[in-house]
Amino acid sequence: MSVGGELRDFAAGTPTAVNPGDTTTEWGFENGLDRSGWQRALELLEHNPTYSVSLSGYIAQFGQQPGLAARISDLIPMTDWEQSLEYDEVYRVIGVRHCLVCFHFIPGRPDEVYGSYLCRAAGRRDFSPREVLAVQTAFATVTPLVGGALARIAEPSPSALPPRVRDVLRCVLEGDSDKQIALRLKISKYTVNQYTKMLYTYFGVQSRAELLARWVRRGRGTAGP
Repeated sequence: MSVGGELRDFAAGTPTAVNPGDTTTEWGFENGLDRSGWQRALELLEHNPTYSVSLSGYIAQFGQQPGLAARISDLIPMTDWEQSLEYDEVYRVIGVRHCLVCFHFIPGRPDEVYGSYLCRAAGRRDFSPREVLAVQTAFATVTPLVGGALARIAEPSPSALPPRVRDVLRCVLEGDSDKQIALRLKISKYTVNQYTKMLYTYFGVQSRAELLARWVRRGRGTAGP
């Protein structure tokens, strides 16, 4: 199982996430693990960022220069881990014991990080040094792309747009004028104009040129959503 997200005020030792439920990722709960533990983690993080002994342990060692991967057993004694609020109300409930943690600064954001916990079900072995190195290498390769070719978690996704607005986006990216879009989609120019304004607001841009630049920066060329 893996859970992750973006945090600010990381090096300061008081990591916080804006709307953490909307800016986190998760994978693996379909393997029979209890997701309610992760929901509890988000609640605790929102109200008390320092509740996490594993995160505090990581910051204490690597807060100024994150990028290294570490096992919980490398950060704190396992006896302290198993007696902590974090383990009792989050990871024990989920059904995992051993975790591998890695955070990395987001380019251009001096105190914002993207990080992830990779966890194994209770009863499974701890992560090997080779696995630790593999995760660390993956983060070093991928994180420099965040905010550039790779969107940040909280950035708007085209998949969340209504189908008709997504159709207009596709036409805009292919270079169609309002008149061409209206003819192609069999809608009025007024409707095209309204949908285009919705796109500008949704993606936080002011013009077609900015919208196209954002799309190209994601490495998509002029391909539609």
